[in-house]
Amino acid sequence: MTLAELLEKTGVTPTSIYGDLDALITGVQDDSREVCQGDLFFSRVGSKTDGHLYLTEACNRGAVAVVIDRETDKDQILGYGCKAAVVVNSTNSVLPVLAATFFGHPSRSLFVVGVTGTNGKTTTTNLVRSIFEEMGYRTGLFSTVCFIVNGDEKLEAYRTTPESVVAQRLMAKMVRSGTKALVMEAASQGLEEGRCDGLDFNVAVFANLTRDHLDFHETMEAYKKSKGKLFAKMVDPNRHRKVVNIDDPNAPYFIDQGNADVPLTKVWVSTPKGALEINSGMLGRYNIYNILAAVAVGIAVGLKLEDIVSGIEAVKGVAGRFELIDEGQPFAVIVDYAHTPDALCRLLDAVRELEPRRVITVFGCGGERDRGKRPLMTKIAADKSDVVILTSDNPRNEDPSTILDDMLAGVGYTMQESSPHGGNKIYPKLPNGCTLLVNEDRRVALQAAIAMGKEGDIIVVAGKGHETYQIEGDTKKLFDDRVECRELLRAEASRERDR
Repeated sequence: MTLAELLEKTGVTPTSIYGDLDALITGVQDDSREVCQGDLFFSRVGSKTDGHLYLTEACNRGAVAVVIDRETDKDQILGYGCKAAVVVNSTNSVLPVLAATFFGHPSRSLFVVGVTGTNGKTTTTNLVRSIFEEMGYRTGLFSTVCFIVNGDEKLEAYRTTPESVVAQRLMAKMVRSGTKALVMEAASQGLEEGRCDGLDFNVAVFANLTRDHLDFHETMEAYKKSKGKLFAKMVDPNRHRKVVNIDDPNAPYFIDQGNADVPLTKVWVSTPKGALEINSGMLGRYNIYNILAAVAVGIAVGLKLEDIVSGIEAVKGVAGRFELIDEGQPFAVIVDYAHTPDALCRLLDAVRELEPRRVITVFGCGGERDRGKRPLMTKIAADKSDVVILTSDNPRNEDPSTILDDMLAGVGYTMQESSPHGGNKIYPKLPNGCTLLVNEDRRVALQAAIAMGKEGDIIVVAGKGHETYQIEGDTKKLFDDRVECRELLRAEASRERDR
């Protein structure tokens, strides 16, 4: 496809064009490091960097044309072997449509379900995918845990909602391999940045809305509007369906987005198509809402009730979501991705419903992210736990002590008010009797929690879930809460046998 043909098919009108429009485009890319010979390079402007800074690198790697949104030294660009430069008003705006056009609009050949909400997206997408798979439809997945493109082939999910170029490329591969459907998490930042533009959704799902990502959105209203962008695409009553959790106070807003005039279904044990009896292996009251969302999708697209039930029951659990770590110990260890106030609250409420002897909670808050949620999460953990151990969770380039000070403010303490206790910092008991400890080293914090576990206790490790890394500075180090807990449990069992 030539550059001229691509522009004509998309209807994009450049403000300026330099060079040869007959340049043959064999690929599209918005990451200069991934550019190959024959690619069209988009100088996308991101939250942390600007693609215009890497034009020279892209041209040196073989880009035959570039898309930019500011006038620059065209002679310099064309001098590096690049044959054409296209200037537009916004590279970010034209990228989704140009990428979709280049790859042949693959989403139009797939049945696409988008799930948005603060909590439950990953579990819901896995449930919906399982329903489709049980019906015999090969189904792709874009989720926080992984991307599934062809059968059960899993790719690392570098972010919840992939960039436009990556999404279109993977969907095109799905279509070529015979995949019939795609279920994806539509994250608020991805929606705001246009990563879901150029995708043709058949079903949009809203799970819930609670505080998160205010470091990016700044206000809850802006956060809500970003998620609403998924529903604004639902405009054709004959093709689009909306599934909304009407128990959430924000439900009316999402119902009003778009023009799809489709009755909404509130699904409990009994549905308009008949009664359902679902025996799910997933624990926690909040998973009921995830299951209900998946059931509603199945009903919205006309699936048989038995297929819906079979698909949901086939999901035994989702990585890092209320995941039990069992090495034969007399107490339970649960690893969960909960990293927002609401998610942590729901998680600990679900744990309390299991009537444990004690709840021991280990968690941290990410660096360079929403500072306002840090004290809130500590207050929630202290109110709902018998022991709380605060630790690090992806501090990035922020001082871990500063993060912990923000967290401690939720219970009226500071880092300076502690006393040393076996390598941990311990604080006076809180008014409700909760014991509070701090250890910046996450591995040592986990060790402390497991060492104090007794029969009937439940140890909750929150925040990282399925993640397999810890980001310190600009370095991403291997660290998996599930692996660490298993190793610590085995070591503890070995010590017990030697006594």
